Amino acid sequence: MTVLEKLLVPEVSRRIVDQGYDELTGPVYRPDDLIGLTPVERVRALGLDGADGPFGEAPDHVDVVRFGTNPLMDLRVPTNAPGHADVPWPTYPTGFLRNAAPVWVLTMTRVPVGARYIRIGLDGREREFSRYQGAARGWQGAKGYFPPLHVVGPRAKHAGLDLSCSYTADQQSVELVWVGDERVPEGFTQVRPMVHARVVPVAECEVFDIALVGRWRDHRVRVLQQAGDEVLVVVTPDSAADAEELGAAEVEPGIYQAVIPASELTDTEGVRSDPMPTQPRATHG
Repeated sequence: MTVLEKLLVPEVSRRIVDQGYDELTGPVYRPDDLIGLTPVERVRALGLDGADGPFGEAPDHVDVVRFGTNPLMDLRVPTNAPGHADVPWPTYPTGFLRNAAPVWVLTMTRVPVGARYIRIGLDGREREFSRYQGAARGWQGAKGYFPPLHVVGPRAKHAGLDLSCSYTADQQSVELVWVGDERVPEGFTQVRPMVHARVVPVAECEVFDIALVGRWRDHRVRVLQQAGDEVLVVVTPDSAADAEELGAAEVEPGIYQAVIPASELTDTEGVRSDPMPTQPRATHG
């Protein structure tokens, strides 16, 4: 297991605290490669500095999520990033941050068990605010809770069930999640209102994830949810003008979401990923 870290923009920090937001994606790096850097230096390393950036000119702290990888995480070296494209977020076409630290791009998944939400101050001191306890329990102490999306993060088939799950800390088992109070399967225990969980060994189930993708307005999109005739999708614009034309909302740098009519979504398919034996999948040369 490799330990990685993601810098959180203030809006994502707020969503974790207020809503229990547990999607994890975007540029990640090894914590040791940024150790000793001030908040300003960390923000600069990610290319998010400046008066117009999400942190302003001189942040007095930064928040990060520090986490261990699991066998389903898809980590890629961003050497094919559109470094000269007119996109309104930083890219890393060389595969390195601005301070020459290696960077990977993590395909959207769920925060893994044991991930730590940490604040780093001007003096470099770290303060842990919360730990992620899994899809059934969410962030410890958060004001809100997100029931797991079935198309983001690990899933497991066990005894005829196909449910969202989280790897346990040792990755030898998974915790299955049942949302709702009706027809709760045998062996599940209530862990919060309308949420039940059961831990089973990995050897006794089939663990995988599926990304539901499709096409909308000539863009490849990832489907997160559907409610009636509307679908919530993740879309990557080609430029700042493209983002404006799509009317997509930026949830964090480079990550845009849009609510679209289901009738406009075409060519949908499920892309399955199975566990890999080692992490990260991609390495720097």
